[in-house]
Amino acid sequence: MGPDLEKAIQDLSLRMRMIRAIQEDHAAENALTEREAMILQQLAEQGSLSVSQISESWPDISDSTISMSITKLWRKRGLVTKTIKPDNQRVTMVELSEKGKAELAEILKQRSERFQALFKAINVSPEEKTVLIDVCQRGVKFLDKMLGFKKASDTK
Repeated sequence: MGPDLEKAIQDLSLRMRMIRAIQEDHAAENALTEREAMILQQLAEQGSLSVSQISESWPDISDSTISMSITKLWRKRGLVTKTIKPDNQRVTMVELSEKGKAELAEILKQRSERFQALFKAINVSPEEKTVLIDVCQRGVKFLDKMLGFKKASDTK
């Protein structure tokens, strides 16, 4: 990768994490945690998933922690629905509710606006934008493979 690129990525990552930490400090007490928002996004991208499928995506987090996050999203916030599979009562399927879809859309809109503001402020050229999109897409494919993610269309 080279030391210059590595330092640039570390510097940018640090500042993005600092902004996120500041935002979390100022967030309302009932704001979604980053994990909860990521679970919503996972459901939006992959469709209906069992609790165990969601847990598998979080190898360093206990199943009970993920289950508690899902229960909070379901019971306290109404952002997901839970359905017990009729053919296997031990399996609970989770999917986004309409309220969850709206909440996720707002989160993604805010993130998009932040990135747009950053790219505008640093004058990203159309050529740089094209390269950045390509690099991000390749990174996502690699990380999806590493995490074992499949698109909803791959599982049908």
